[in-house]
Amino acid sequence: MILSSLIFVIYLIIILWLINENGFFGLFTDGHISKRNYMYIFLAKSLAVPVFFVVYKKLYGGIEDLDAGKFYHDVQVIHRAALKDFGFYLRLLFGLQNDFPGTYDFEFCLKNTLNWDNGTVKDYLYNDNRVLIRVHSVFEFIAFKSYFVHGLFSCFLSFVGLQLIFRSFKLYFQGKELTLLLILCFVPALWFYTGALLKEGLTVFILGNLIYLTRELILKKSILDVFKILPFVFMACLLKPYLLLFAFFCFTLFYAIQYLSGFVNKTPLYFLTVFVYLLSTNFASEHFKQRSLMEAALKHQRVFAGVAKGGIFLANGDTFVRLKNDSSQIVKLSGKKNLYTIRKNVNYMYWEHNANLDTLYCAANKDTLSVYELKYIIQESKSNIQISSYQGGAINMLVHSFYYSLFFPMFTNAKGLMQLLASCENLAVLLAFFMLLYYFIRSKKEHFFPLVLLFICLCICFLVGLATPNSGAIYRYRSPVISFVFIAVLYYLPMFNLKKTKPSN
Repeated sequence: MILSSLIFVIYLIIILWLINENGFFGLFTDGHISKRNYMYIFLAKSLAVPVFFVVYKKLYGGIEDLDAGKFYHDVQVIHRAALKDFGFYLRLLFGLQNDFPGTYDFEFCLKNTLNWDNGTVKDYLYNDNRVLIRVHSVFEFIAFKSYFVHGLFSCFLSFVGLQLIFRSFKLYFQGKELTLLLILCFVPALWFYTGALLKEGLTVFILGNLIYLTRELILKKSILDVFKILPFVFMACLLKPYLLLFAFFCFTLFYAIQYLSGFVNKTPLYFLTVFVYLLSTNFASEHFKQRSLMEAALKHQRVFAGVAKGGIFLANGDTFVRLKNDSSQIVKLSGKKNLYTIRKNVNYMYWEHNANLDTLYCAANKDTLSVYELKYIIQESKSNIQISSYQGGAINMLVHSFYYSLFFPMFTNAKGLMQLLASCENLAVLLAFFMLLYYFIRSKKEHFFPLVLLFICLCICFLVGLATPNSGAIYRYRSPVISFVFIAVLYYLPMFNLKKTKPSN
């Protein structure tokens, strides 16, 4: 722990020095914000790394059984394998590994991972756990087994992405540039989760590049910018495409209408085009996946609710088993590590590797001889939302999805420290919505830009509120876009201007 912390401090000092010295090779230079201010902002942002670790240590006993700890475990497993067989590692980096049980790649490395293939059925979207693990397995060559360094790299990636969003938006916030950057960096959920080895840091990095490079492409109309943006579009297809690809389309359309069209009524054209896009996407989903977007979201809701209830997860060859979280249902083999049999008459669900789209059920187990390897035990989440809340028709589903994704919990129904913190952010969101309603009615400023920000945020929040019946997960998954609500309010506010500083030379 001491060595890990020391390496973290060394890397942090290097990053801060580079930001103050040359804007980290020009990334953090702006005519309205000094390099020193950038340095102080990143220092405050990087505090999320130890804060996240300490909070989860106090609340849950550590990160080992949570996503951040499992991702770190998988990075270490793959890094050790890379040192032994670099050819395997190159195959894995480019997606050419063989994941089937019994193969060399599986037995050599992949069977020892936790989140590489975590047992949930990825029949609609790509298993984006693997994108994060691949990226951080590369970082591991300079991270020297330090979890805190991985958290710092995640934090820095998000800082780069937020800086690119800032560059893209600042034209609308003349005189309020520093406030804009502070909102982007310090909305609580995003600040907190980008300080951990989680997907949020990488997601914000890709989002920032997509928004900025799209704007540059439309303004400059250079073919070279197409090649710059293509790698990030590809990554968006693999990592949280429901957020990144949707936001990419929305901002591309916004910039095209704003800078290329001669239409006076831009807002109706924008939302009509988005409506056609969503209809087309739904048609493609029905044609290629044999289900609508809503059906896919509801299936994800059921699967997520099942996993959130916790359980004991076992593997045997090409079979993956989930039992209730009750250790009396399994029997440990004497002298064998992590090997178990299942007791007679126990019921469970399972998936077979050659048909992993189908969830199968065993009502009463008769096979007490087959041996299974224990993959992991997940405790039931304390912040689950009953999926029965969403039932009762489309209107009820819509209302509850927005309620749970934007305004729940709210102090009186908060349980524990994390939900109290979420309540503070939710209260700020509620106040922001009242302010936006007022400004939409009374302000004479053009509403196109804030309406686009609000629309993107609401769409993502509706989706995660519907498909993810767990308030903790919703709080985390909405974090890359929730700042858009506060940015929309800032757009209308008069220039109060935090003290403007001259850029350092």
